[in-house]
Amino acid sequence: MALTLAGVRRLAWEELVLPSRQPVAVPDTVLAPGVVLVTGPPGAGKSLLLRVLATLAVPRRGQVHYPWPAPGGEPVSFPGAGPGALAVVRGCTGYVPQEGRVARGMKVAAALAYLAALRAVPEPRQAVAAALRRWGLDGAARQRLEELSGGQWRRWLLAQSLLARPALWILDEPARGLDHDGVTLLRAALEEYRAAAAGGRPVWAVVADSEGRLADLADQCLVLPGR
Repeated sequence: MALTLAGVRRLAWEELVLPSRQPVAVPDTVLAPGVVLVTGPPGAGKSLLLRVLATLAVPRRGQVHYPWPAPGGEPVSFPGAGPGALAVVRGCTGYVPQEGRVARGMKVAAALAYLAALRAVPEPRQAVAAALRRWGLDGAARQRLEELSGGQWRRWLLAQSLLARPALWILDEPARGLDHDGVTLLRAALEEYRAAAAGGRPVWAVVADSEGRLADLADQCLVLPGR
């Protein structure tokens, strides 16, 4: 059950300062469910904020508060959460990095299967097959990751991020390098998050999109002022 504070399910942060060379303060924010567009000038900290939300970077100061309780029922905040609470957040989160690293030698479908097992995805074979179909990677299933084209690699990053059907989907410049069909698939996935949130589900898609190809899908826009 999602954490409720004053009757409101929330994903929020307070007094947050990003861990950049020159510390960047982020205004206190509560994100309503839906698609959230993160914008701001170069160097404003968009990618760093997304990494903090994904618990992949530790802020200099402040905390992020998540809408899922820890195993003991207490609210989860980062930093400060124990291993069990962090596992809850990471189990609810899918992350698409701006670049990503290629695990040389691993094949497309096998790499997805490995991640599905690592994340304890229910019915992993079906989840991998569905991901390959959804992102148009069926024909590349036996290719090595390093053999993928730039567009296919971006699709693979999207596919892996949705294996566990995350409640919090974090995307750093996901449209960059995608062809027209890939952007269409991405937009359809974001529309599903919008529809789910409109239907009352506590789900978020937090997107940095400097190219503006996804801006019209935003339910909320968060502008980082930068330094």
